[in-house]
Amino acid sequence: FDEFTIDERGGKRGDSFWDCYPDLELEAKQFVYQECSKTEATFTVETLARFIDQRFYELNNLKKIDQQLVRSVESCRLDLRRFGVKFTANSSRPYFFGHEREDVVTHRQEFVKYFIEREQHFYTITNDAVPQWRIPTTASTILLLMHPSGPFFSLIEKEYSEALKTYPNLNDDCGINYEKNSASAAITLGGDNYFNNQSILNGFKRLFQLLPFKKEYKNHNFLCFVDNSRTHIVTEIHLNAFGMRSGTRCPVDKIDYIDDNNKKKTIECYDDDGYSKGLLAIANELDVFVRRKCKLNDLKLLLSQHAAFKSVSKLENVATEYNIKVIFTPKYHCETNPIEGYWCHSKQYIRKHTDQSFQILTTLMPEAKANFIQKHVHLKLFRRFWRTTKAYDQEKDYLEVLRMFFSGLCNDQIISHRKITNANLDN
Repeated sequence: FDEFTIDERGGKRGDSFWDCYPDLELEAKQFVYQECSKTEATFTVETLARFIDQRFYELNNLKKIDQQLVRSVESCRLDLRRFGVKFTANSSRPYFFGHEREDVVTHRQEFVKYFIEREQHFYTITNDAVPQWRIPTTASTILLLMHPSGPFFSLIEKEYSEALKTYPNLNDDCGINYEKNSASAAITLGGDNYFNNQSILNGFKRLFQLLPFKKEYKNHNFLCFVDNSRTHIVTEIHLNAFGMRSGTRCPVDKIDYIDDNNKKKTIECYDDDGYSKGLLAIANELDVFVRRKCKLNDLKLLLSQHAAFKSVSKLENVATEYNIKVIFTPKYHCETNPIEGYWCHSKQYIRKHTDQSFQILTTLMPEAKANFIQKHVHLKLFRRFWRTTKAYDQEKDYLEVLRMFFSGLCNDQIISHRKITNANLDN
């Protein structure tokens, strides 16, 4: 045995790369874990090789003088196997699965039906090579609005002065930096807090107050597009927050609702002694028949059908005050909201011209807006909205619509990113 080892035939001839840099190996494992945990599938073996190369020169305080990697791509591929990384196809289709979920499809059908039945009341777009607006001929014309974050609506000074006479609170200091004479607002990165639910509702309210004073919008009805986010669909009240008997829990002082005759009604939730009435007493005031020995869950089911307790969001209640209808786009369907196309266009323009500095970013944002207007992209977005709506009306599914109006390269077979287990990291 001694003679065999003296000849150096077998055994370990020297220290491996990881024997010399065990701490770097731990960093590499952690880097792989972080990259594989991202939702984007951009991690490659070369990414790991370059990370190891960069950290090697930093740890040894050396200057890189050539393009050769200290750990080859082939060696890093073996390292990934040893770390426990696996590459698997995503057969569950998580991204596209939600678009054809039963409740989402039902909402989409209702959404499409609403627009198809009222198409003659809306401004639509011609199918010419150069799209033009098609003016509706019916008496009750409906004007489509986007989310108030859309940066194109504002009043001139004369119009804004008229709005101030009706709504003096428009000039109140609310802690939000609104653009002049508009409902669009901005925040200072790293300084201001992000918009919360109430500030977003206030933004909608401001938009609803300003709209009727725009000269071009006179004699129009308004319909506001809103995406289906929690901020927008949160409800004023929920039946589960009420108790059944007097003196039990009650989240609000009163309930405002619109009855079947489109009249505003109010139900007080507390009696003169300051005790909550409870759902049973409220049901009697609403003329809802409640059988004897009715259980709380049965009572909630009865009241859920009444207009006072229908699932109406805070946003819809605000819009009703100003005679504006709000319609929520189906979940996961950004193609049904043209304003999303504006943000995509802006991001594309900024990415194309940016040098990654904040100063240039602030100048590119108004440039992107000007480019959007110059190229009349809004006409194409609205035309695509109507084409998409009609395609869904013809019972096309989400993938078919994407391929028809976005790109023929769209695919529902999405490949997942690499995975690494915590167990292998701990070894």
